[in-house]
Amino acid sequence: MRTHFAALLLLAFVTSCAPGGPQARWNVREEPTLTVFMEESGQKREMKFEEYLEGVVAGEIYGHWPRAVLEAQAIIARTFTLEALQRRGGTRKLHGTDVCTNPEHFQAYDAEATDAIREAVRATRGMVILHRGRPVRAWFHADAAGRTASPAEGLGFRDEPTPYLRTVEVPTDRDKNAWTASFTREEIRTAARQVGAEVSEVASVRVARRGPSGRATVIRIDDVDVSAPALRLALGGEKVRSTLILGARVDGDRVVLSGRGFGHGVGMSQEAARILAERGLDARQIIYTFYRRVEISKQWE
Repeated sequence: MRTHFAALLLLAFVTSCAPGGPQARWNVREEPTLTVFMEESGQKREMKFEEYLEGVVAGEIYGHWPRAVLEAQAIIARTFTLEALQRRGGTRKLHGTDVCTNPEHFQAYDAEATDAIREAVRATRGMVILHRGRPVRAWFHADAAGRTASPAEGLGFRDEPTPYLRTVEVPTDRDKNAWTASFTREEIRTAARQVGAEVSEVASVRVARRGPSGRATVIRIDDVDVSAPALRLALGGEKVRSTLILGARVDGDRVVLSGRGFGHGVGMSQEAARILAERGLDARQIIYTFYRRVEISKQWE
């Protein structure tokens, strides 16, 4: 999967902007022109929203996947962008631009979009996911391993209600979603310290609390409770691939974690979307599987 999970978690903790700020500017009914900070060159460019979106979809998902998945990803990425512009002005405080191509600051970006991705963006032009007339928090991830998470469970997000995101059962490929990660005790101590927890011996590690989907929400290291989503990112989201941790043990001088899935588990699971598309679901049906009580509205022609 091409999802950049650290970026998504970073954005989850940003609070809403005051009324009359960015939201007023980006309450648009025609395609905007965006200023884009290009991370690799350090330059600023102007491009139309849909042109920028082609690069985002190319950076976030495989271009050879079924058309319905590409269209669903395009709608979600468009929603993600517009919602972030409305809520906090995109990346204006960081770069003086609306958006940027650094996945740790905003979204992934790949200028080499395939024809299939360009067609998917064109086919969904202007389409955004709304709840009560406002763009939703459009999270997605690689593989839910059979069940998605609520924002509070998967991201530790409690800034605002997200009634359109609930735990739902979805398809997965169990032959591909298992993972195991091993760390030294010092690596565990350092990661815990990064998220504000002081541990010393690391004599025991276990899941102390789980959420509705079965994902760990609290990891107990010795007698100290640590946020599982925060610890996962501190240890590395590519190694601890999810918080659906099914095994945690101290083995000699190392701590071994094992589980299933990839990503925070919130919103659309790309792997599940691929399977649903192969079963014949279209982009709207895929989105409605993960986002409840929402509408898909065309914001501009």
